Amino acid sequence: MRPDGRRPGEVRTIRITPDFVPSALSSVLIETGRTRVICTISREPKVPSWLVSGGWLTAEYAMLPGATTPRGRRDPGGRGREIQRLIGRSLRASLDLSRLVGPTGALALICDCDVIEADGGTRTAAITGASVALDLALARLRRQGELEHDPRRGSVAAVSVGLMAVQEPDDPRPVVDLCYAEDHCASVDLNVVMLRADANSSLVELQGAAERDTFTRHQLNAMLDLAEPAIDELLARQREAVAQGSTRD
Repeated sequence: MRPDGRRPGEVRTIRITPDFVPSALSSVLIETGRTRVICTISREPKVPSWLVSGGWLTAEYAMLPGATTPRGRRDPGGRGREIQRLIGRSLRASLDLSRLVGPTGALALICDCDVIEADGGTRTAAITGASVALDLALARLRRQGELEHDPRRGSVAAVSVGLMAVQEPDDPRPVVDLCYAEDHCASVDLNVVMLRADANSSLVELQGAAERDTFTRHQLNAMLDLAEPAIDELLARQREAVAQGSTRD
């Protein structure tokens, strides 16, 4: 039995609140269980000097010190920098950067993901929430005449999957959307990022590690088979949040 009684393929309760930070170009608060992340999109003054053509998007990630017990550090450290690179790669996979251009030239955007409460799955929640914030930001830029074309290829969402001994100690089974108590004792931890474009899904990134034991190709396939319908559910919640946010302009 999982700590919160969920079925193996059941994600935690998801809430996505658009326009949580009105001063940003766009923002959302995403809550997956007790994990809560604020995602904001802002414009940067210019694109990086090394960029030859098209626009650019990057990301930053941090946990507030009080997001964990005991208190964390404000410096994101190596883990935080690795996560923010993952968020940036995931969001860029959903864009045609050559179309991130307005009447005055290429646009540069930055996504800030700030964890205010951490109970596992902060990076996957950040990606899922940031994709909604990006949708809202791009729609607003187009309405304001600052973006000529829609650069979105699709939406990205992410979920964690792990191998856990749910019933038999020697027979770990895959479960999705691990809370901290599960993540702490999982024998394998896998983060799955997927892109949905029209009716087609494709993998953006897999981050997997044998925390306490190795895993087979069969187990990897089983974890991916569980992750895909979970991500479909996240994508549905994203669409609802985008529709809600779009009515507030």
